[in-house]
Amino acid sequence: MVLSLGGGPFEEVLRRSGVAVRIYRRRARLDPLPFVRLARFIIATRPDVVHVWHWLPATAAAPVCRISGVPLVDGTIRLGRPYRKSGSPGHIVMSLADVVVANSHAGLQWSRVAATKGRVVYNAFDPARLEALRGLPRPKSHRPDDDVRPFTVIMTGRLHAHKDHGALLAAARLLASRSAPSTWRFVLVGDGPKRHEVEAEAADLVAQGVVEFANPGLEVLPLLATADVGVLMTNDAVHAEGCSNSIMEYMASGLPVVCCDSGGNKELVADGVTGCVVPPGDAAALAHRLELLRADPDGRERMGAAGEARLLRDFSLARMVDGYVGIYDDCVRPVHDSSAETP
Repeated sequence: MVLSLGGGPFEEVLRRSGVAVRIYRRRARLDPLPFVRLARFIIATRPDVVHVWHWLPATAAAPVCRISGVPLVDGTIRLGRPYRKSGSPGHIVMSLADVVVANSHAGLQWSRVAATKGRVVYNAFDPARLEALRGLPRPKSHRPDDDVRPFTVIMTGRLHAHKDHGALLAAARLLASRSAPSTWRFVLVGDGPKRHEVEAEAADLVAQGVVEFANPGLEVLPLLATADVGVLMTNDAVHAEGCSNSIMEYMASGLPVVCCDSGGNKELVADGVTGCVVPPGDAAALAHRLELLRADPDGRERMGAAGEARLLRDFSLARMVDGYVGIYDDCVRPVHDSSAETP
């Protein structure tokens, strides 16, 4: 059973899969009725496990689960260090949960979750998405003396204060100043509240043909197939990544990754093996790594292949599902074991 405070793109997918879905819609941001209905549902049905993914329903469910003796799994840690404009009762809820699960060790460490309570289940990449690449021509690996096409660097993610597009643009400006503008191509993929600001900052680079902006549509992989390197720079002063879906998509596309040393990035990217890790906000270090990768096509191929193999091995759907099922089993087993004891 899935209960939600609103619909979304996966509602119909769940229903078609035979999963029972209830939507308790909020009429206003602070509408208490959906939370009352959630609490009543837990009391009436006494589910074996309640797994919450957002601090609002978690706040409603936690005390009810504690009183009712229903195991609670708190899955609200989805970043290495979250950005909050205002405080939330997250740590109080976590203290009431039986298990706190995050998608990175960085997230657990930041939240100071006890080792006995914390678990990590990484995000997964669905290999079925690779069908989007079927039949698409993959460009040959860029060579240092290639005068046919520029070396293409791509960064996906919302144009938001969380991402450090400024560092990427500064690196692009450095590299363009050292060679012909046609040597480099930087593609920024995504939309968001800072798009106009980032476009204004990049206006000179766009005019030179060094930078372009693209919208991913429903699937970003075809755009990644045109790139040589995937980059993710995060504004570490604002927040830190957990298990980054952008990095996973780069790895699935066979791209070497350059990312900043922030949050859970190093849990995905092995420096020098599947990509390169640079200090947050360091445009010069980013530019240097990109120059080295451009000059080493064989190294890029090795990193890309190693990243793709690691993703399919360690970040599979089966592994993620097994992780959650194991948590549910651990929550339910003590109850079942005690009920089976002979009086």
